Amino acid sequence: MILKTSHPRSVGFTLVELLVVIGIIGVLISILLPVLGRVREAATRTKCQAQLRDIGMQFQMYLNERKLRVPRVNPFPWAPELLGYPAPTLVETLFPYHKGATKVFECPADTIINVAENSTLAGAESYYEACGTSYEYNVFFNAFWSVDEVTGINKTWTDALADSKNRGVPEDRLMILRDMDPFHSRKRAAPEARNALYADWHVGPFVSARHRPRVTQ
Repeated sequence: MILKTSHPRSVGFTLVELLVVIGIIGVLISILLPVLGRVREAATRTKCQAQLRDIGMQFQMYLNERKLRVPRVNPFPWAPELLGYPAPTLVETLFPYHKGATKVFECPADTIINVAENSTLAGAESYYEACGTSYEYNVFFNAFWSVDEVTGINKTWTDALADSKNRGVPEDRLMILRDMDPFHSRKRAAPEARNALYADWHVGPFVSARHRPRVTQ
């Protein structure tokens, strides 16, 4: 009696099955990549906001130790001549509080976006690399560094807030610091494109003071 031997079925993928698997993997990757990108953007935005809050606490300590005298700060540390008068950077001003731990001034999304070809920033990859900070100081506060012409007393933080309110900009819309460029969104004009620290010490998206809705975080 002759027994028939059966050959085991091949367990390998056929070409069609392999192509189907590759296609499914490709679809999954195309779905996941944008999600992962948004998660990464949200994470860097959150870290940037936390750093701005930290800088805000340092700024408050500076004010408290100087009887609310507002510092004069150069918001253009890569080009001091743009200010027109000598002034330290915010990093230098707040040195007693960060004691050289300057990474708090580096936004994790910092990338130079809007820069002229002949700028001193040309060739640098980030503002932190070029000038030690990713954040721009509101030059409005420099006006309150000087002595009041009427009283002869140095102007204070309270004077700055009062002046801003008289101009129709309350504390929760008066920006102290913001990202140098719209780091946090591909839509450069989107509210979430820049983070900002405000004079009531909350951090939120930066929009023009005249149009920005209250966002508390």
